[in-house]
Amino acid sequence: MNSDRWVRVLKQSVPTTMRLYLGVIFLIYGLAKLYPGQFGVPSPKVASINGEGFVVAWTFFGYSRAYEIMIGLGETLSALLIMFPRTATLGAICYFPIVINVTMVNYFYDIGVQNLSTVMTIMCVILLWLDRGKLMLLLNRRPNTTPEEPHLRKETSGI
Repeated sequence: MNSDRWVRVLKQSVPTTMRLYLGVIFLIYGLAKLYPGQFGVPSPKVASINGEGFVVAWTFFGYSRAYEIMIGLGETLSALLIMFPRTATLGAICYFPIVINVTMVNYFYDIGVQNLSTVMTIMCVILLWLDRGKLMLLLNRRPNTTPEEPHLRKETSGI
């Protein structure tokens, strides 16, 4: 294979691999929140535990089943959108705020999967960067606010 072909193959396969990786990971985490609940049911023991970040965070998130379902739906929907080429840009847009939130929670509450969430965030940023042309077109669209000049035709008399 010549170098141009390698570059073309990499430009197609690397973003596709990242999209599928992000989609599968979020699908797993999203569905885990939808089924029995990733966070579990809070117990009275939490008050007696001396503020371990992981336990406090998981108990807090597990307190509201509706909140857990909403997070799970957001992750699942983003995962499905990002995996298909036609909806990949929309999926990355939906994915970004969710993965940023997950990354911050993982760091601030010492959840233990900081490296995974950091890699996922970087991959999402790369996908958004690769789609920056589409995004700029979307962001730069403005309605035409200046009225067009009327096209006046000079009337000629039949003389």
